[in-house]
Amino acid sequence: MAAEKSRKARAAEDRPPKDAAVKRKAPPALVLAAWFIPGLGHWILGKRTRALVFGAVIVSAFVTGVLLNGEMGVPKPGNPFSWMAAFACFGNGVLYLGRLLWLNGLGGVISGIPFALQGGGNPAAAGFAYGNTFLYTAGLMNLLTVLDASDIACGEKD
Repeated sequence: MAAEKSRKARAAEDRPPKDAAVKRKAPPALVLAAWFIPGLGHWILGKRTRALVFGAVIVSAFVTGVLLNGEMGVPKPGNPFSWMAAFACFGNGVLYLGRLLWLNGLGGVISGIPFALQGGGNPAAAGFAYGNTFLYTAGLMNLLTVLDASDIACGEKD
């Protein structure tokens, strides 16, 4: 009898209280929109100033990377670190996809996935390494803004 009471007591302790706040999930469409177009997630949530600032910073970093002849991160056979660079650049959303289309054309993108894609850039250019850094940073910043928009949508922050 005592063992049964202790089991019930432990079960009651494991359950959250009825008045505890239920965690909400961010709508998947919001997360996808926030990733695809830098700043759009915040814009949808009504954070207009934040959306404009984040969007401008990310687009400026991306354009700077392209102008400095940076190479878009694309996977390369035998180079596992190229997948990390591709992930970082993929974080740019529509900017990344647009740049790949510009460099490879639609047929090249479709037939070249994942190893035959060209990332552009000129390794002989003086700003090549800086351009790469700007491109990677822009993508990672956009991924952070996606997380921020998700937190706002869930009520975790303002």
